[in-house]
Amino acid sequence: MFVFVLILLSIAIIVIKWYLARIYASLYWCWDNGNEEKRIFIDTDDVSFPQSFLWGTASASYQCEGPGDRAPTKSNWSEWEPQHIKRGQQCGIAVDHYHRYKEDIELMSTLGCNAYRFSLAWDKIEPIEGQYDQDVLGHYHDVLRELHRQSIVPMITFHHFVHPLWFEERSSFLNSTNSSAFIRFSVDMFKEFQDECHLWCTINEPEVYVSGGYFTGIFPPGRKSQPNEASLVLQNLLQAHVDIYDGIKSIARQPDQHSIGIVKDIFQFDPYHPLNPLDVYISRLLDYAMNGCILDFFRTGSFKWTMPGSTPRTFTNSRAPHTNDFIGLNYYSHFLVRFNPFKPSSFEIVHRQDDSGPSLMTDMAYPLYPEGLYRACVRLKDELPRVPIYITENGIADRCDDRRHLFLRRYLYALSRAINEAGCDVRGYFYWSLTDNFEWAEGYDMKFGLYDVNLQTQERTLRDGAKYFQQVIQKHRAKYQKKIT
Repeated sequence: MFVFVLILLSIAIIVIKWYLARIYASLYWCWDNGNEEKRIFIDTDDVSFPQSFLWGTASASYQCEGPGDRAPTKSNWSEWEPQHIKRGQQCGIAVDHYHRYKEDIELMSTLGCNAYRFSLAWDKIEPIEGQYDQDVLGHYHDVLRELHRQSIVPMITFHHFVHPLWFEERSSFLNSTNSSAFIRFSVDMFKEFQDECHLWCTINEPEVYVSGGYFTGIFPPGRKSQPNEASLVLQNLLQAHVDIYDGIKSIARQPDQHSIGIVKDIFQFDPYHPLNPLDVYISRLLDYAMNGCILDFFRTGSFKWTMPGSTPRTFTNSRAPHTNDFIGLNYYSHFLVRFNPFKPSSFEIVHRQDDSGPSLMTDMAYPLYPEGLYRACVRLKDELPRVPIYITENGIADRCDDRRHLFLRRYLYALSRAINEAGCDVRGYFYWSLTDNFEWAEGYDMKFGLYDVNLQTQERTLRDGAKYFQQVIQKHRAKYQKKIT
């Protein structure tokens, strides 16, 4: 009997090890511990992208523009800043992109970029409800003209976390009746710029806006642990996207020439230990709340929100599955979730240990995880089939510029695999961001830029770690140019 039990135990151990090996092999690829030149396992230079692929950088108006030619306008973020940003930092003139846009567009061209994603500053355009500032609108016409002069395709975002103070004072998206103001603004901006732009993002990362504003409290309005408010705001944002899409398509002179999509950030929530049912349960719960319920809405038209301690929320909109000509995917990393009954939330976010010690971390509180970009693309392909993808943000906070080169190598390799091996219809990649900028609650501490910016002199300097990005773009575009000629 003892021998029989021992045999069964040995078999169980073998099966468990085999099972875990399969899981980890799918989640973690065999990299070279930071030294890509070895190329023992993966040749990160082995990448290829479609001929018509867009290569660009991304920005948000508040983070890079500064106030422009007017006195600073008031917004949800300008009122939030003084007490809630690290070390009391304030955005100020940022990197003064409002006045230096020609210089910055020239930097894009130098890199080889042929696309640029940016947001319209609703707070500057409509500082008083119902009154559009024609000078600011004229500024954006100038930006678009310069982009076209440099053969750079624009992609415009209507809402990137910031809106006028008058909208915030009316409880912004917590009040469903307010959505009409945002919908009206978005459709009016389309009317204004439809001859100069054909790629449109409605809302940037609705779940991040909700999480920061109504769970962690690090974004305005700073409400903490308010799941019922969070689910209502998310519902109103998703409904607004549908209405904006339909509104634009109904008035566009050439609706088929314009592509409209929402921008979805995907951070995977993976169980720290795949055999721990509590880790698995919590990770799935978080993933559905932050990712799954939104993707389900755009696949089926049905939205279902469930979270312990909150009231379940459901609604349907049969138009939803038909309101994305593309999906904008923002991707950075993933979280490992571990059950912990001693934490107020009953879980904690941890990071993987491997043979080389702690996971290679960014300056943000998450590791390099290029495999996740591949996984996110495949997930979108599977859950929203026939909807093209643009990588609308992907970048690394790297103050010392000692991981950016590695980040770009690995993430672009993962993206190439998603396109060429998994058949994902990815049509462009926008690095976040061209220059350092004001990174929300982190202020100026996080250095995402391909170009370092001296905030005193506003001088831009290309970082060494960014040069691989330039090489890939120029090599890719030269390959197809050679074919044409």
